[in-house]
Amino acid sequence: MNETQNQNDTIAAIATPLGSGGIGIVRISGPEAAAVLGRLFRGAAAPAEMESHRLYLGDVCDEQGALLDRALAVLMRAPRSYTGEDVAELQLHGGPKVLSAALSAALASGARLATPGEFTLRAFLNGKLDLSQAEAVADLIAAKTPRASRLAAGQLQGALGRAVAEVEQELTAVYGAVVVGVDFPDDADAADPQETQEALLRLAAHIRDDILSGAGLSRVVKEGVRAALVGRVNAGKSSLLNALLSAERAIVTALPGTTRDVLEESVDLEGVPLVLADTAGLREEDRADEAEQLGMARSRDTVDSAQLVLVVTDGVLGITPEDAMLLQQAGERALLLINKCDLLSEAEIAERRRRGSEFVDGAEMICLSAKSGAGLDELKAALRRRVLAGVDSEAASPLVANARQEQALLRAAERMESCAEAIAAGQMLDVAAVDISEALDFLGEISGRTASEEVLQHIFSNFCLGK
Repeated sequence: MNETQNQNDTIAAIATPLGSGGIGIVRISGPEAAAVLGRLFRGAAAPAEMESHRLYLGDVCDEQGALLDRALAVLMRAPRSYTGEDVAELQLHGGPKVLSAALSAALASGARLATPGEFTLRAFLNGKLDLSQAEAVADLIAAKTPRASRLAAGQLQGALGRAVAEVEQELTAVYGAVVVGVDFPDDADAADPQETQEALLRLAAHIRDDILSGAGLSRVVKEGVRAALVGRVNAGKSSLLNALLSAERAIVTALPGTTRDVLEESVDLEGVPLVLADTAGLREEDRADEAEQLGMARSRDTVDSAQLVLVVTDGVLGITPEDAMLLQQAGERALLLINKCDLLSEAEIAERRRRGSEFVDGAEMICLSAKSGAGLDELKAALRRRVLAGVDSEAASPLVANARQEQALLRAAERMESCAEAIAAGQMLDVAAVDISEALDFLGEISGRTASEEVLQHIFSNFCLGK
């Protein structure tokens, strides 16, 4: 926590999204939550007399006693609350002015404004959630697809924490035996080098083969797949983007160079976000103005970072040198789209396909018309195959949710394997003890037991205000 965060403070924030709604919630947490509630809520019972977790109807007033709203109040006494502290909530009518006035009254009554993620940070510090569960809270809020939402909800149940805790328990026993062996080599509880080596390799394999098995799937479901729409000017990239989105998102004109910057939109492909990036069209540098040249440079950068590259060609013109360059740059990531096929004969389409295969061996090619919609179903089917490749919809929910968790587990496994190799090479057990201790520290980063203050600050600062 930074210097502005003190667990002895009582904090308050609006816990519902900005804008108008049927209900808005002001949340208060901390040792003075009941007292703050008592200064601004007038109901049938004073906070000291309120039953925990029961709703009460009453009036919410500001510090001068002026009525703000007729609302419901609930007091959730520690430790049976989200943060593990006394938590009070006001359920008001969801107008932004009403909520702002109620929050101001809470702050005037002794609370301070919570920082982003501070309620969940307190839940973590008070043992209500481990760090992996706290990260799942943020993932659940930020989920872009129903599948991502289900994945985060499953991770919130703490399966990763339990799996890692089992490994920690076994590894701690191994570490204890090694320490005994270092200090008292003749003790009956001292580690046997062969058994220690086998245990370390077994635990490392369990991390790699079981706990980390779904990390790639989790990353795809959360972050999606980036697909770049690239090609010459007026090839029809923006029209194709609009057709895929079923919305007029990109401006389309007959003038070359209409798209000057990268425009990104996301579509849901069976629970996996596909991020489509419409890029500036390419043409001869000496015919492009300065803005177009900057746009083309960004287009090439987008190709480098994309996982899938949709090379859109103007079927009337055929494959140009610019198209050939893009196909070669994209390689196996390329999907060649021959646009304006409604203006081509069968013989011309066959010739375009033959030319495409010359540049990318085995490249998937689709003839379509962004204008008429012909071939769009074939394109969508190809995108599903590419995006969902290796994603088993029936697979169990992966345990690992993000790169931080993945790296901590990989480093723990590497330390165990390094230790096993050292033992096999005949090194002393005191050297092995260092590696095992470091492996335990890496595992502790999952639960948060050994996470640094910088890591905690980074994780919780990405939360929304009020959570």
